[in-house]
Amino acid sequence: MPSRNAELEREILAAPHDPAPYLVYADWLQTQGDPRGELIVRQHEDRELAAQFLDEHRATFLGRFAEDTPATFDLEWRFGFIHRATIGWEMFAGESEDDDSGAQLAAFLRLESARFLEELALGPTAHEEEMSFGGLATAIEEVRPLALRELYLGDTGDWDISSTSTRIPRSDAIRTLRTLTLRGGAVSLDAIDLPELRSFTVESGSLTTDELHAIAEARWPALEELELWFGDPNYGASGGVADLAPILAGRGLANLRVLRLKNCPFADELAAALIGAPVLRQVHTLDLSMGNLGDRAVAAMLGAKPAFAHLERLILEDNALTDASWPAARELAKEVVFGAEQTPERALPRDPAYRYRRYVSVGE
Repeated sequence: MPSRNAELEREILAAPHDPAPYLVYADWLQTQGDPRGELIVRQHEDRELAAQFLDEHRATFLGRFAEDTPATFDLEWRFGFIHRATIGWEMFAGESEDDDSGAQLAAFLRLESARFLEELALGPTAHEEEMSFGGLATAIEEVRPLALRELYLGDTGDWDISSTSTRIPRSDAIRTLRTLTLRGGAVSLDAIDLPELRSFTVESGSLTTDELHAIAEARWPALEELELWFGDPNYGASGGVADLAPILAGRGLANLRVLRLKNCPFADELAAALIGAPVLRQVHTLDLSMGNLGDRAVAAMLGAKPAFAHLERLILEDNALTDASWPAARELAKEVVFGAEQTPERALPRDPAYRYRRYVSVGE
């Protein structure tokens, strides 16, 4: 069994970037005959010697993962412990391996070497018909990593986003998070209560009304950056400006400074709502890229230039704009990113042959 000292571990958790508590812990571990004490010292003093020592004691520090690892298993060490991990599994290998990916992640998170893990990026996982990150979220809930600050869930690889799904782990299992990114065609969100979170991103092609409500009702008083990809109604996206009312009002978002409302199928209506929205007055970066924003919406924004004049950056690229909106659009903010990639036909009226003719960048 590895040596443990709860008091010294608390000191490390309180100052995870300070080498001092780790070195004190190293002294104590060496008195216990634990080789991790030497690893801490070597990683602090000499990376080359530390790498050699780690290789010699790989089984001690990585257990089953010394020999048997997922397809992607990239680790970054700091002061004797894994600081950052990127873990992914082979795609298209069969649904039977999905449960194994969750079990493998749980086993990894329980390693003594992962005790102070701060950054975790996951995916892809192996599936036949749909890629799901649900088993990985369950593993995080089971283990409850104490030091986790950043979570990316997850990399969809070569899969169409519409054939993937993800969900947020329960808030009580990820209370220490500062940055959370969720990616998937279907995104399941429970009640969100993350007091330390600074940045939240959902990359989706089919965000639903229920998920918009969960985001609008979230408790994250320290949040500084919010990024939402809404998606394509033909792939299940639903909701509209009314569902964003609490966000546009800035409710519970006193520290928000960067707002990215992307891949939006109701971009014109959203732009109009932003003109008088309290949240616009407090952000310095507004990103409306990847949607079906049209020339008329930009003209309306130009008619209310004072509402946008304080922005440091306004991003309008990859929309339904024509060259007619440029260069006038660059007058809206201190820096306007118009971009070379615009698709004016996205703003065409509805076509009877389609549910919606206006389309966004990411749906399928």
